[in-house]
Amino acid sequence: MDRGQQVLDTEKRKEILASLIKQQQDQVKTLMDCQEESMILGLVSRNNPQKLSFDDTDTDLTSLVSELDDLLHLSDEQKKSLELATSGCEDEYRATQTIDTCLSTLLGTNWLMNNGIEECTKPFTSILNPGQMSKFLLWADHNSEAIDQLDFVNAPPSNAPPSKGPIFVFGIDDVGQGDEGDEK
Repeated sequence: MDRGQQVLDTEKRKEILASLIKQQQDQVKTLMDCQEESMILGLVSRNNPQKLSFDDTDTDLTSLVSELDDLLHLSDEQKKSLELATSGCEDEYRATQTIDTCLSTLLGTNWLMNNGIEECTKPFTSILNPGQMSKFLLWADHNSEAIDQLDFVNAPPSNAPPSKGPIFVFGIDDVGQGDEGDEK
């Protein structure tokens, strides 16, 4: 996405953020479906249906595992291989459920975009014209690693020795023409 090329109002940004989170949640749900299939194969390999985090009752799960076992006619060697391949998938499933819960919580909140941040940044960004804002955002994207190194919360004491700080690259027009930026 070319950031800075178009102005987005707060509602549009919220809508885009919610859409991105929803896409991630859809991907997580697809992953959970695959994990459930692996867990069922693991149950068939152990021939021991146990209670899992499914919505099914124990009898439904037992019936499902028995039906799949009858359908596949797995050899003992195949069952051992499946058991090894599916070990730990229940833990992965629970971890993925946690991610799904976090994404659902994010979608359910109204603080995806904090109005206070917008109120704070608007006076600064309103000073720049659209071209300058675009250049600033491109510069910020190009220098994101250096910006991430800045620590505004835990500033060093005034008597601390100078630390090796982040290196910012200026002159975006020259970017990508050689390795000059690597020498800094």
